[in-house]
Amino acid sequence: MKCWMCILASNILCGLSHDFLEPSPGCLRFLNQLASDHETERRNLQNFVRHSLAESMDCASAAIAKATVEDALLLSRLAEEVAQHPRCMQELDTKSEAETRCAQKWYKIGIHVLVVHGLQEAAEQMWHRAKAIRTVTGATIGWTSLLETPTVWVSSLESMPFWDCSTWPFLASLEAASSVILDEVQKAAQFTAAYPYLKTGGVWQDIFLYRGHDWNSTLCDAMPRTCRLLLPELPTKPGVPYATVYNEEVVIFRSEPGATVGAHCGSSNAIINLHLTLKGGRGTSIAVGDERIFLEDGKAVCFQDSFFHAVQHEVFGEDERISMVLRVMHPQMSLDVLEKIQSTDMVPDLRAFSSSESLLQEVYRLRQEYRKLALISGDGTTKCASPL
Repeated sequence: MKCWMCILASNILCGLSHDFLEPSPGCLRFLNQLASDHETERRNLQNFVRHSLAESMDCASAAIAKATVEDALLLSRLAEEVAQHPRCMQELDTKSEAETRCAQKWYKIGIHVLVVHGLQEAAEQMWHRAKAIRTVTGATIGWTSLLETPTVWVSSLESMPFWDCSTWPFLASLEAASSVILDEVQKAAQFTAAYPYLKTGGVWQDIFLYRGHDWNSTLCDAMPRTCRLLLPELPTKPGVPYATVYNEEVVIFRSEPGATVGAHCGSSNAIINLHLTLKGGRGTSIAVGDERIFLEDGKAVCFQDSFFHAVQHEVFGEDERISMVLRVMHPQMSLDVLEKIQSTDMVPDLRAFSSSESLLQEVYRLRQEYRKLALISGDGTTKCASPL
């Protein structure tokens, strides 16, 4: 029998999961009751969730973060009960498809915990239950495959596991400069544990260079050549608002032999991952949907973040794998696509969004970056420059 009170208390004290607040005493009592009384499991789940949606969300997040195969089925049912709460379901009607909707998010979480622990049949059954939902206004969850169940689904966007990397011409320059980028990463980056709530084995670490619209200025100061290559390219679609808060990012990952990143899908089908391996590709593979490919040093692989994907760094692989991943907007995202949508997570009212103002801000940003570069000589030292 699992002692949830012991496990969650230990996780908090050890800092193993920073994705949730400290679970309430009621949450701990509830989880321990479930573990000891499977006969009344369904009634207990319903009663707990109906009593407090907010507390049950926190409780479910805490428990699912440390789920094992023996309790994955139970915790997926808890996620589904959260999804079916009337206030949660209501968001299918009150929010657009380009926003995080409670019911869709929690069905995604429930399916995720099943897939991660190899319970494919149960995951498929839950997917069909999610797809069968139709509200009084006709709202549905738009997923088209169990292989792709993101929190946000923009129905007009094309889906495919792997994309032609030539869609993003600047990637060729990054591939050509991979040795330069690697040199700066190895000198400057201080990695921390990556996404501890995902099921992983071994060492998997990351550091963010760009999140949302913000650059890590400290890291850019230490990686000037890398940032000079990237700064003109992000955002990739100036004038088009982000759907989710982290619609575009630059993150550097590091892993060691034996590292396993369990199958997981991203937040939105509006994100493509441009995955450039800088070092240690031999013996490391990535699976996207039902396809698996092996990584190569200095080569990029481009795939849709919304598909379930997993990384395996084999024990016989190189002693260190370093990759730079650019998460960018889907190439089909445009103002025309968003014209049919009232809001996104980032823009509550798209009617009030000004594309021209957004473009002017981007011009201003690029001018500021050019001014900084004009003060830097080829050897990296500062020099006087004429004002623009």
